[in-house]
Amino acid sequence: MLKTGYYQMKYNVLIKAQVKFFLLSCILSLLSSCCKNQEFVSHTIVNTSLSLPKSMVVKKEWAVDSEVYSINTGNKRIGYIYYGEYKPFEEDNYMVTVESEIFEKLKNNREIKAYFSDNSDRDYRNGIYNVNYYYYDTINHHKAQIMLPKKMDKGSIGIHFDSVNAHKDKMAVIIHDLSEENKELFLKVFKTIKINP
Repeated sequence: MLKTGYYQMKYNVLIKAQVKFFLLSCILSLLSSCCKNQEFVSHTIVNTSLSLPKSMVVKKEWAVDSEVYSINTGNKRIGYIYYGEYKPFEEDNYMVTVESEIFEKLKNNREIKAYFSDNSDRDYRNGIYNVNYYYYDTINHHKAQIMLPKKMDKGSIGIHFDSVNAHKDKMAVIIHDLSEENKELFLKVFKTIKINP
C-alpha cells in the first residue's frame, strides 16, 4: 500500500511536469509565430536606418534645431525619432535628502520631487527613485544607452546614440506606449539600427 502511494505521487508529479512543459511550448510557439508573421520595413533617417513593423508609419514632424519623426500605428502616435541635438537619458527631476527640514519644504513642490532617505548618496547613485532602468549596449559596433520603464504605467522605452556622424549629431528613439509587446518589439527594433558613415 505504501509503495502504491509512492508510485502514484511520482506519477502525478510527472504528469504535472509534462503539462507545464506542454503549456510553455504552446506559449513559446505562439510568441514565435507572432514575431515571424510580422513583416519589417527599413526606414532611413539621414545616415541611419532602422526596421519597423510594416504596420508602423514614420512621419517627418516640424522641428527647429533637429530632425524629428513620429512613429505611428493606425491613428495613434506611439513615439519619436530624434536626430541632431538631443541629450542623453537622465532623470534629474528629483532630489534625495537625509534632512527632514529640506524634505518638508520640497515634498509638495510640483517641479521637483523630493524623497527622504537614510542613505541619500547610495539611493541617488543606484537610481532607486528613477522611473526607468538604464544600461549600455553595443548596437552594430556603436555604443548606445538603452532605457526601459520600471513599471508599465510610467516611463519610456528608448535608445540614445551620442554620435552618429562626423558632426557629433545624436540620435534617439523614444517610445511612450509602454505595453509589454512594445517593450519586446522595440528591443528587437533597436538591434536593427545601422549607422552609415
